[in-house]
Order: sequence, then structure tokens, then C-alpha cells
Amino acid sequence: MILVTDEKQSPPVFQRLFVCFDGVAKGWRDGCRRVLCVDVCFLKTFLGGQLMATIGRDGNDQRFPVAWAVVEGENNASWEWFMNEVRNCLQLNDGSGLAIISDEHLSILAAVKKILPNAEHLHCARHIYAHWHKMFRGDEFKQLFRRAAKAYNEAYYNDALEEMKKVNPDSVDAFKSYNPRLFCRRFMNTDTKVDVIVNNLAETFNGYIINARTKHLLYMLEEIRTALMQRLPLKRDEMAKSPGSICPRIQLKLDKAKAEAANCVVVPSIATLFQVTEKMDVLNVDLDARNCTCGVWALTGIPCQHAVTSIFICRRNAEDFVAHWYTKETYNLSYVSSIPPCVGERHWPKVDLPLNPPPIKIGPGRPRKNRIKDPFEDPKKPGRLTRHGLQMTCSICKEPNHKKRKCPNKDNIPPQLGDGPRPRKKRTTGVTVGQGSQIGDSNDVLNATAQPTRTSRGGRVIRGGRGSRGGRGRGKAANTSGKGRGGGRGGGARGGGRNGRGQRASCIFLNYF
Repeated sequence: MILVTDEKQSPPVFQRLFVCFDGVAKGWRDGCRRVLCVDVCFLKTFLGGQLMATIGRDGNDQRFPVAWAVVEGENNASWEWFMNEVRNCLQLNDGSGLAIISDEHLSILAAVKKILPNAEHLHCARHIYAHWHKMFRGDEFKQLFRRAAKAYNEAYYNDALEEMKKVNPDSVDAFKSYNPRLFCRRFMNTDTKVDVIVNNLAETFNGYIINARTKHLLYMLEEIRTALMQRLPLKRDEMAKSPGSICPRIQLKLDKAKAEAANCVVVPSIATLFQVTEKMDVLNVDLDARNCTCGVWALTGIPCQHAVTSIFICRRNAEDFVAHWYTKETYNLSYVSSIPPCVGERHWPKVDLPLNPPPIKIGPGRPRKNRIKDPFEDPKKPGRLTRHGLQMTCSICKEPNHKKRKCPNKDNIPPQLGDGPRPRKKRTTGVTVGQGSQIGDSNDVLNATAQPTRTSRGGRVIRGGRGSRGGRGRGKAANTSGKGRGGGRGGGARGGGRNGRGQRASCIFLNYF
């Protein structure tokens, strides 16, 4: 823990605070891949300030919080100070072999370039899409952007751009203006074994501590420490219960590749080199280099369906070809350490260190209470966007830009199975109740038997005795229309109704079970 104060004033004023536990830093160095997601979030107290966080990724593709700091604001000085402390704690040197993912904030770009010059700095594809789609809206552009950003090899990347160019040539120029090398999988370094192109790890951590961010500084830090202290043994125990030699989420991805391997045809060249045909695509697989033409295996470290097919030909297990970052042994190295417990505030040692809080910044005008909303956010449903910009598709001909009401081909397309209005269910109009008779139509499963004189209007069965809905009075029988003297619940056929009338007010009962 590192505390920074402004000592020019007397007494000193709190400025920044950095937290990184030794056990967490050691776990990241020993068991996590060399990728860090950095982000910042606001503190929701009257003192203001922001919380910077660095999040890693463990062998099970889950977040691994590494370090966090409270700063006065997001500026060049605070980001340089934070990245310098992260470099010292994690022993990153100049950043060689490291991948950092963040948004396009200029202070982050400048700090990473200065502190970790050899690190691969990637930009969040989700933030880039938020700017790009303001000019090119619609589901079609959204899918094309995803295809281009998630393409693992150059062929798929070029195909996505060619299709995007057919729709709108200007969209390709705008796409390339954001430098695709910074957010596309096609250009990522394969040494880190990470195909992440979004900053969701840091975003989810900000949501994970959203309640703690509303508390005072000391209580916020204690809640974060307690939550992470509990998280480390929990993840360790969960992995101990998991069967197999690799992490569960990686096993699911490998099982999916095994299922898709049935569509591949293998032609061996030598013992470790194969030609694989999948549909209309022909690729090469090298088991020694652990590489495939599709690029998935080299970037993620998990064998693709083409590699799995080649491995099966060699009569070997696909789990043996998974990168060591995904094994249970490496995963346990991340969580083998722990965060030490801390006593309560009553037992803290007394320190004579006068320290003033940071000055409260009051902006001009009325303070903002509501967040800045998206231009197309639904005002009646906060957090949800309207359908503005979505591309409509006809449910008859499956063509875009029109609905089925104005479909030009609705008379030429034959009806499909299931088209047309749904048939109405038969409604029961009357019930005939008698000895052994059925209620409703032939589809009804409710059976009731009663004497003809024990039925009311509509054929409903009257059941007398205590506990029914009739009155408890001493009036005449319920099958007469005279006035009775009973008015309460629970009576039999001899009582009147709730209002004291002598109608057929005894319990109307159907045994449904």
C-alpha cells in the first residue's frame, strides 16, 4: 500500500492511495497470462475522486483483480503514477510480452507509452464501435464490424471488409481510420495466448464493487479487500472439485471443437503435418508448431476443430495439446496465495499523522443528478436503447427494409408449416352433470358425479356439509328459493347465502385433483 500526500500544505492533504497485495501479485506472475485490462470509475461520495483498477485473466478465462488505486482525477500525472506502481509490483520492466487493453483515453495512451514502451497496447473494440456506428447504423453493419474485428486470419478479415465495402464503401475507410491493428484479432500477438478485444474484465470489476464505491474511503477499501480475500479460497476450492486436467471453461471450448471436428476431412502428409478440408475451405495443421491456418490455435492456445481432427488421426488426446496456461496446476498457482485478514477499526494502532481530506470540488451551476444518456436511449426504460437504426426484416421472404404487410412476394411464396392464425380452443358452453357423466367436451379431464337435485345453475355441483361456502343458519333447504336465516360461512344445504338469502348458496365444488 502506497499513500501519496500533498506535503506543501500543513497539515498534509490526501492525494492518492495505491493497493496491491503480495499474494495477488505473485499469483498473477506465476499463473496468469500476460494481459492486463485497465480502467477507471467514479467514487460516489461528496469528496469525489476516481478509482483506477488493473484486472488480469486467469486460466479459466475469469477476471483476476491485481491492483487498484484511489486518485484525485483521471489525468496524465495520475495515470503515469499508477502505471509506474503497477510496473514495480508486477515486475514488468519495459512491458515486453505484455498486452494492455483499455479505452482510447489520451492519458492512458500517453502513460502506457511512457512507462511500458514495449507492451502491446490494444483498444477496446466495443468503444471503437460506439464511435463508428454513429455514422453506419443497422444490424448489418454491426455484424460486419464483428466479423472483421473477430477474424483470426487475413482471409476472413478481407472477406468481411469486402462485404462491408459492397454495402457502403465509406464504412471501410472509416473502419481503417481507427487503425485495425489496435482492436482486431488478425493483428494480435500470439505469445500472450489471449484473443480478448474488449475491456469487459475491468468493466465487470467496476460493477463488482459498485456498492463499495458509495462508502467512505477506508470502508470502501476494507470491503474490496474482504471480497477478494473470500474470492481466492473460493476459486481454489471450486477448481479442486473439477475433474480433468484443464479448466472447466476451456474444456467446454475444446468439447465444442471436438463436435465440429466431425465436419472435417484429414489428409496426412507426415506424422505431424496434415491437410484438413472443412466444407469449401482447405487448411494446414502443424502439430509440432501447434499452428493452424485458421489462426485460432496459435492465438488462443486451444486446438481448433481442424487441429482436433488431426490429433484424432494420431490417436492422441486433444487435452495434451492445450497451452499450459489452461491446466489446473497453473491455475492453482494463481490462487495458492492469500490476502491476510485485518482486525477491526477498534484494534488499529493509533498514529499521530494529521491528514486533511482532499478539497471538495463544486462545479458551476446545479449539480448533475442523472447520468448522461445515449441519444437513442428509451426515456421510459432507462438503460435500454430504442429500435432506432435497427434494420427490419420481412418474416415472409426474409428480405430487409420492409415488413410482411408490404411484402411484394407474399403472394408468390407458398405457405410454410405453422403459418396462419392459431386455431382457437373450444370453449365449454354448458355442462351436463349426472350419474357418471362428464363435464365439458371430450377433451376435458374433469369428472364429477352428483344427484340431479344437487346441481345449481350451469350444472355446477353442490356439496353440502360443514366447510362449504353456504351459510350456517337454520333456514330452509338450499334448493328452494325461499328466504333463510343463515348468513355466515361454513353451513350446509340448510343454510342461506352470505347475504342471508335462501338461494342455492351452498358450496359450489369441483374436485380438480
